Amino acid sequence: GAAAPSGADGGGAVSSDWAADEQDEAGYAGPAFVAAMANVLTQLAALGAAPDSARPQRVTRFHSVRAPPLSVHEYLTRIALFFRCSNECFVLGLVYIDRIVKLHPGFTVCGLSIHRLLVTSVMLGAKFFDDVYYNNAYYAKVGGVSTRELNALEALFLRLIGWKLHVLPHEYEQYRNHLLTAMRGTGPSRALASGEDGGGGDEVEAASAPGDGATGSG
Repeated sequence: GAAAPSGADGGGAVSSDWAADEQDEAGYAGPAFVAAMANVLTQLAALGAAPDSARPQRVTRFHSVRAPPLSVHEYLTRIALFFRCSNECFVLGLVYIDRIVKLHPGFTVCGLSIHRLLVTSVMLGAKFFDDVYYNNAYYAKVGGVSTRELNALEALFLRLIGWKLHVLPHEYEQYRNHLLTAMRGTGPSRALASGEDGGGGDEVEAASAPGDGATGSG
C-alpha cells in the first residue's frame, strides 16, 4: 500500500478529530468512484494526446518532463486515500479541469499534464467545498511535488479559470452524471472538453516543469 505522507511543516488537518469522527458520514471516494473518474480522465488525456487532435500541443507548467510513474488510477487512488476529502471535491475537480480546456483552446490535457491538473483541481475543490482541509505542504507531499511548485500550480490554475470556483447545481449534476455513467461501465459522455460551453481564452503560461515524485518530473 501507499505510504502516508509525513508531517507537512506544521500542516495536518485543520481538525484531526473531524477526520476520525466523520469518515463514514463524509462519503469519501470509494474504489468504484475512483475507478470511474480515472476512466474519464484517462480517456480525456488520450484524446488530447492523439496525433489527430485538433488542439495544439502547448507545454505548460502542468506538464511533466517525463511520463509519471503512477497511472491516473494509481495517482487518483493515492489522492483519495490521503486527501480524505468528500466525493464532491472530485466532481468539482473534473468541472475545473474541463473549464480550463473550454476556456483555453491552446491547453492540452495529456498523460504528461493530467497528474498535476488532478492534484491541483481536487485540492481547490477541497478548499472550496469541505469545511476541513489540509495545507499546501501536505497536499504537495501526497501529490509528489514540492510545496513551492504546488503553490505555483494553484496560482496558475486559478488564473486559467478566472478564479471562478463556484459551480451551479445543474452543472455539478451534469458532471456527477458523467462519473455515474462511467461507474455503470457505459463510458463517459462526449460532452466533456467539447468546448460547447465556452470560447477561446488567453494564451496559456508556458514554463518548464520542475518537481519530483509521483508526477514523474524530477
